[in-house]
Amino acid sequence: MEKIQHSTVRTNGINMHVASVGNGPDTVLFIHGFPELWYSWRHQMVSLAALGYHAVAPDLRGYGGTDAPPSAASYTAFHVVGDLVGMLDALGIGRAFVVGHDWGAVIAWYLCLLRPDRVKALVNTSVPWCPGGTWFPCDPEKKPVESIRAMHGDDYYVCRFQEPGEMEEDFAKADTAKLIQLTLTSRDLGPPIVPKDLGFSGMTKLFEQHQIELPSWLTEDDVSYYATEFSRTGFTGGLNYYRCLDLNWELLAPWAGAQVEVPVKFIVGDQDLAYHIPGVKEYIHGGGFKQAVPKLEEVVVMEGAAHFIQQEKHHQNFRGMEKIEHATVRTNGINMHVASVGDGPGVLFLHGFPDLWYTWRHQMLSLASLGYRAIAPDLRGYGDTDAPPSAASYTVFHIVGDLLGLLDALGVERVFLVGHDWGAVMAWYFCLLRPDRVKALVNTSVVFQPRNPDRKPLDSLRALFGDDYYICRFQEPGEAEEDFARADIAKLMKLFLTSRNPKPPCVPKEIGFSGLASSRDKLPSWLSEEDINYYASKFSQKGFTGGLNYYRAMNLTWELAAPWTGVQIKVPVKFIVGDLDTTYNIPGVKEYIHNGGLKKLVPFLQEVVVMEGVAHFLQQAKPEEVTNHIYDFIKKF
Repeated sequence: MEKIQHSTVRTNGINMHVASVGNGPDTVLFIHGFPELWYSWRHQMVSLAALGYHAVAPDLRGYGGTDAPPSAASYTAFHVVGDLVGMLDALGIGRAFVVGHDWGAVIAWYLCLLRPDRVKALVNTSVPWCPGGTWFPCDPEKKPVESIRAMHGDDYYVCRFQEPGEMEEDFAKADTAKLIQLTLTSRDLGPPIVPKDLGFSGMTKLFEQHQIELPSWLTEDDVSYYATEFSRTGFTGGLNYYRCLDLNWELLAPWAGAQVEVPVKFIVGDQDLAYHIPGVKEYIHGGGFKQAVPKLEEVVVMEGAAHFIQQEKHHQNFRGMEKIEHATVRTNGINMHVASVGDGPGVLFLHGFPDLWYTWRHQMLSLASLGYRAIAPDLRGYGDTDAPPSAASYTVFHIVGDLLGLLDALGVERVFLVGHDWGAVMAWYFCLLRPDRVKALVNTSVVFQPRNPDRKPLDSLRALFGDDYYICRFQEPGEAEEDFARADIAKLMKLFLTSRNPKPPCVPKEIGFSGLASSRDKLPSWLSEEDINYYASKFSQKGFTGGLNYYRAMNLTWELAAPWTGVQIKVPVKFIVGDLDTTYNIPGVKEYIHNGGLKKLVPFLQEVVVMEGVAHFLQQAKPEEVTNHIYDFIKKF
């Protein structure tokens, strides 16, 4: 988020707060709804900036850091479109891609209707264009509020919003943070009816009694950001948009029957209340929408998503996992599953333990969009790749052999390498053994460790951390497998992926991993239940023995690597680690990295990045930042 810049632009008689990131030639204008701010688009802004776009998201008139004129009549769509056109002019932007949500979607439709010359294409979410620019139910003969009142009654939220001061007084009785939480997390498909005797403040109190935890996509920091801004500005600005519904209808008379004539993609969640307004589904899927928006190219209904899709499903809105192709390649005597996407120079991603190709999904899609061919296999023993039974079949020489055979089968001569955890170990050895096949390396989490010719690695680890250190616990065949089998695999994956304890992972036998996993329930915002389910299904099917065998082959790798004792890694390298990563907090590692030890063994090390507040699985916890770090390095070559 620190890369997002903030400025104030004078436009259409008001001062408008604008957030922006990226320097690409094409601008994407994000327009928020109610009760929201520019902040709703934070994920998409950073992602699209990483893909080479200039992302711009203002606080609309009446919201956040933008001025809030006192009169409700100053909030027509014509005022707001005027603000946006003036903002684009002030920023020197002729035409933009436009993305809208909720009221921002309504404003985006108006922008396309009134000034199609300023719009390259539109991705709109949640609210479809209603013929004549009215509100569902679309009746050009009736004012919108009258139609809404006839359909839903006086207690419908839009009707309740009409009387100046009434809702403001109601909202003032509620805890603003809880009110925001109620609004953002609601999954009620019915019309939002708010009886006067209960009010939003009463609903918020009921909500407090039952709601305990935030969903994984919404953090306390997120809620606090919204609550702080709305506590400062109040809600009148946002409510005034609803109070201008009828005035918009009057002013739109010259465009009665006009079509929206820009290329459009429309996205809505199947649990969005806007999708369940009577007649909306039929209008969208029955041809009415296409008639009003003739250049409508695609309608996406996102399963399991509610109203605030840009926050709830922020990794899925604009980049689809369905683009990733899957194949099986015969290499080095095994069948290897490989995921790939894009065309261009190859980037080979290597996962660790307990992980899969899936850990790189965000980076793969981003780099494919930037002109690279992203390749991520399930390593030997994982996922849909074969798992030889013997631990002796999991030395780094076996794995590097698998990868070279994979590249040969794919017709890729030299690649950019990106590794994490055990994948980082494999990447170091790949560069050591076959530097001729590597253009450059971005490695994460695990540094290159010099081979100690006098002591096997397990002896060193046991002496440093004791028998309960996780690597030592992994050595006895079947023991860790039996422990894992006692655990709920989904909870076990949550334990592994979300741990933020930088101390050495020691697991007493009497507790075991199964005991530690039992307490893991809440997910961080960057990890969804869908993600956990993918991992759980694959490890339930495959088991953990393949991954554990990498640890069991450590001493054998040490023996076989004797000819390379003291040899340097001689490819260009960038190294990234989180400051909360257990690997970074192993005694002596920080000094080794920052005092010249790593540079001595990796003489072409060009950059070391320590990401603040980030633990082990940095590529998932901070996908946009890690993608930026990778791209900024490999684009040099």
